Amino acid sequence: MSALGVQNVFQRLTQVLYLDHVLKIVGVAGFILTYLNAWRSMSVGLKLGFICSAAAWFVGARFSKIYR
Repeated sequence: MSALGVQNVFQRLTQVLYLDHVLKIVGVAGFILTYLNAWRSMSVGLKLGFICSAAAWFVGARFSKIYR
């Protein structure tokens, strides 16, 4: 296949599958599964750090939508 043919295939895939959404969903699902599997072996401080960072990310995402 030529480079132009490969590029056309990728363009069609991204238009049909919304590849960016699929990759985001897979990434978040992988993070959640890894996080839940490691939860039992984490210390209390580490658990609090993860919870606070997730809350900060969530609040930051909301502020960027509000103040655009």
